[in-house]
Amino acid sequence: MSRKLTYDTWLFGTATLIVVVGLVMIYSASAMIATQRFGHGPYYFLTRQLAFLVAGSMAMLFVMHLNPAVLQNKRVVYGGLAIVALGLIVALFQSPINGTHRWIHLPWFQLQPSEFAKPAIILWIASFLARREERVNDLTTTLLPLGFILALIAGLVLLGRDFGTATCLILIACGMVYAAGIHVRYVAMIAAALVPLGGYFALSAAYRRERLLTFLNPEADPLGKGFQAMQSLIALGTGGAEGLGIGNGRQKLFFLPEPHTDFIFSIVGEELGFIGALLLLAAFALLAWRGFHIARYSQDRFAFYAAVGCTLMIVVQALINVSVTLCLLPTKGLPLPLVSYGGSSLIASLVAVGLLLNFSQQSG
Repeated sequence: MSRKLTYDTWLFGTATLIVVVGLVMIYSASAMIATQRFGHGPYYFLTRQLAFLVAGSMAMLFVMHLNPAVLQNKRVVYGGLAIVALGLIVALFQSPINGTHRWIHLPWFQLQPSEFAKPAIILWIASFLARREERVNDLTTTLLPLGFILALIAGLVLLGRDFGTATCLILIACGMVYAAGIHVRYVAMIAAALVPLGGYFALSAAYRRERLLTFLNPEADPLGKGFQAMQSLIALGTGGAEGLGIGNGRQKLFFLPEPHTDFIFSIVGEELGFIGALLLLAAFALLAWRGFHIARYSQDRFAFYAAVGCTLMIVVQALINVSVTLCLLPTKGLPLPLVSYGGSSLIASLVAVGLLLNFSQQSG
């Protein structure tokens, strides 16, 4: 079949819409905090996010126009993975922020290598599975090597005390392997290994135990450990069906911690209401549909696996973030892709969108 000359305009338009909504909500959620808490002007976080958007758009355009053969080149795939691993190691020796070692401190911003671990591991797994598709159920030549590399990267992320991102990496990898047709007995074996392992890590650190206990009963300490969860629910409940209007939210006024990052969906619910929050979720659903559509009709197996991974990267993280704001999951510290403030998250998410747009040219 002949090569398509256009990208998936629905995917591009949906991603653009989500980013624009994010910019509006970042300004609304952060203007007061930027002025009162940090001593900057009200546009501080918005202008920084715009700068990150320019960088992310350039990265998206770059990967959009790359030859897919370059993306699955072993030197590119393994080189990217090595750079990410090095970045994760460097981050471990940086000064901690809120008790975590997730960032590399640079002159003008902080780089979070764990965000770039997602597209890097996706490209590596896609390349790996495309070469071993017929042996996907071979334990020694496929599953164990894949598990070793995944455990290495996820382990480095976990050492930086980023349990949420490590969980995302594992869920993305499991989804890609499942798409490759792994036998049900191996699915059961992996689940039997990951569930107790995840439980161990969730309970092994004091702060994670506290989060889990708070999640089970946030009302027990509404002014202490349960403060974030309770304020998030108040914000969502206050919005009602139509919301209080952009800029009129009250929970962002030093009640809800980090309203422009991890809990921005709560501000969306408060200011845009149930209808606005539902429309944002519908936009993510549309993005997921287009991503899986691209994967389904890909003519190249590498593109198929990479498209599945990139779609899962955005969707899984969005589901976790929204679930946290709704108190359906313990607090994870994961941003809402394409919406929350944060340069590393925005750039990495736009790279994933760029990869999907690249692959959309070759889908049938």
